Amino acid sequence: MKTRIASTVAVAAAIVLGATGCSLVAPIATATPYGPSDGVNVDAGPVDVRNIMLVADESGDNFNVVFGAVNRSGEPQDLTITFMGSGSQQASADFEVPTGNTLFGDPEGEETPVLVSIDGLEVGATIEAYFQVAGAAEVPYKVPVLDGTLEEYRKYVLPADFTASKSEDSTVGEKITEADEIADQSKIGDDVTDEEAAAGETDSE
Repeated sequence: MKTRIASTVAVAAAIVLGATGCSLVAPIATATPYGPSDGVNVDAGPVDVRNIMLVADESGDNFNVVFGAVNRSGEPQDLTITFMGSGSQQASADFEVPTGNTLFGDPEGEETPVLVSIDGLEVGATIEAYFQVAGAAEVPYKVPVLDGTLEEYRKYVLPADFTASKSEDSTVGEKITEADEIADQSKIGDDVTDEEAAAGETDSE
């Protein structure tokens, strides 16, 4: 009986080792940190860049820099992302990252989207980028290029004239402000009563 029991145990152990042997020598894929989305995550000093991607505008010539940022430093940080195109071509995007969590690239958000233009860059490709917070070392990473094919990214697809429309809006705002100032100046004295005005005329006589 003892011999039969020992043989059974040995066979069971061999089966267990055969089934689990691969995990003893091969890395477990699910244990490797990764971004659970189409973008990538980059740690640049005190700023954690999350799910960054480039989203092509309607023309396909400009790319919206979309990402979430977590600033852990307790004070605003300047972040520069330099995208390396073919040859010596490159484009830089500068961001002032407030403390806490901030979303960049949303046209309806608090932060105005920043676009970069890189000749020959196509949707579906990846582009080498360098992330640098002032005073920290550069961190290289490849960033994916997407478009509005997937519904969740369509709101980040900006109109081809997005930059121009922003400039025109700011110019109109300045003109309105100037008009308001002129109107305010023309109203000076409008609140003076008829009796006060008559008294002033008497005094002048």
